[in-house]
Amino acid sequence: MKKFLPVFAAASLMATAAAFAQTTTPASPPATSTPPATEKSTAPAPKPAATESQALTLTDEKAKTWIDKAVYSSDGKNVGEIAAFERDASGKVTELHADIGGFLGLGQTRVRLMPSEFKLMDDRAVLSITAEQAKTLPKVQK
Repeated sequence: MKKFLPVFAAASLMATAAAFAQTTTPASPPATSTPPATEKSTAPAPKPAATESQALTLTDEKAKTWIDKAVYSSDGKNVGEIAAFERDASGKVTELHADIGGFLGLGQTRVRLMPSEFKLMDDRAVLSITAEQAKTLPKVQK
């Protein structure tokens, strides 16, 4: 009986860790209808999305707040987390490094993303590529 207790405890711990490691994707907001042309909308105009011509600039403090945030693919899958930003002297982001794949921190691969390949939105980075394409990104030495 004493020999089975550690085995049972280890198996229970592994099963619990797997349950906590699962993530869910947030529900998409409900579709809204556009007001008729005769009505004037009082809502503020949406901010334009960042484009390649608009450089993403981060201070040291702001860059640190993005580390370990989730990275999602264009098809809505959580593919990893932000590991680091490479910036030039003015603070302009030149690369994003993300750890993708793996399980509980094991088997992750650090990849390089150019600013045109991602957007920082809310509390996550959203890639312009699918989860399958993310697996083929150039690797970076840690």
